[in-house]
Amino acid sequence: MPTELEKGLENDIIFGLYPPGSRITEDSVMAQYNAKRHAVRSAFALMEAQGLLVRWPHRGVEVVELTPDEVDALYDVRIVLETAAAARTRLPVDPQITGRLTDIAERHAAALEAGDVRNVFWLNQEFHEVQFACCENPRLIALIAQHARIAQPIRVVKYDDSTHMLNVVAQHYAIIDAMRGDAQDTYVKATQDHLPASAAAYRLLYERRYQRRRASS
Repeated sequence: MPTELEKGLENDIIFGLYPPGSRITEDSVMAQYNAKRHAVRSAFALMEAQGLLVRWPHRGVEVVELTPDEVDALYDVRIVLETAAAARTRLPVDPQITGRLTDIAERHAAALEAGDVRNVFWLNQEFHEVQFACCENPRLIALIAQHARIAQPIRVVKYDDSTHMLNVVAQHYAIIDAMRGDAQDTYVKATQDHLPASAAAYRLLYERRYQRRRASS
């Protein structure tokens, strides 16, 4: 289980307290979290393993900043992995599983309505962990989780788009409905439809950020 420091640092990276490309020092994290150096180093190692931080020789630790092309490649891989899991899931899924997914989807929708963006994020994470566990292929499940973690800061760029977020809610229910049925193609399509928008939004945000940097240099 991750420590409170590890969970807090992960949240701070995902939600932009430490923006992409920014440097993070052990001393600053120790001061912010009142943490010991060994605990901070352990948290950094975990974030590096998850693809959220990178350590550069003579420069220290920075938040990973993916280029739009790297994000497109990441999402291409996610589509391959997640649709493969959907294609390998035996339908209909156990009603206890779809009942659990419905509960998560309802809490996710309520958190969105309340403006609790951090809870929105983690409930979405929980929803898909339960969803993809149904494919019963441990290696595939692990790869999906690995790539989803790398994509965490990318997904939140659309959180201020209410139309997009309401569509996410609707897509969760479409996934559940497909898992209750026996049409594999319907479930695969519902899974694939849930992915692309954040990658396109990240490209636009990245290009705007670098336009501002060039203008100020």
